[in-house]
Amino acid sequence: MKLAVEQHCEEKTKVQIKMENLLQENDRLLTQALSVEIVNIVVHENIKSVCLNVTACAHCVTTETELKTDFLKKECYDTLLQKYNTLEKHCITLEVNNQLNTEIFQRDAWPSQESAPTFAELFEINNLKAQAQAKDTVILKLKEKLNSLNGDVKDGNVKRDVEEIETLNIKLDHKVTKLAAENDHLKQTYNQFYDSIKSSCVRSKEQCDDLINKVNLKS
Repeated sequence: MKLAVEQHCEEKTKVQIKMENLLQENDRLLTQALSVEIVNIVVHENIKSVCLNVTACAHCVTTETELKTDFLKKECYDTLLQKYNTLEKHCITLEVNNQLNTEIFQRDAWPSQESAPTFAELFEINNLKAQAQAKDTVILKLKEKLNSLNGDVKDGNVKRDVEEIETLNIKLDHKVTKLAAENDHLKQTYNQFYDSIKSSCVRSKEQCDDLINKVNLKS
């Protein structure tokens, strides 16, 4: 009987040891599982943070590119606007000069009433007036285009892109250059024709004075 009790106690002790070992193993596995879960959470948060950083960087790159593009467009637009203002001033100057030349020619075309122009001189005068009128028409159309473009700039509604505005400025520059050359030629023609009329008037006056002197001598 005593032997059976001892054997039962020994078996009970072994069972308790196994139970303790199982509990320790269970605690170890639970701790390991928690460690893996914590690692997964940390990795997930790091990946999420990296993704956010990548998205933010991509947005920054896109924004920087857009800002550079907008800056280049504004710089080009400012340059074109400056050219436009210069051409507008030049056009106004040409218009004023042409008007002054026309007024001077109309005022001084007849320096003396003692002699009348010939048919050829009248024909030349009409041609010059027609040329002056044509130049005035070109200047008026050019001024209308400038005013139209100026209105677009003031309203802030620039409907043409940079290339179209640059093309218009180039064409406008060519027209202004051509108009300036024609205006200089017309001015030179005015001066030559005025000198010719003045010389004719002087000769006519001399002839009249000579005839008057001869008549007075005969008297």
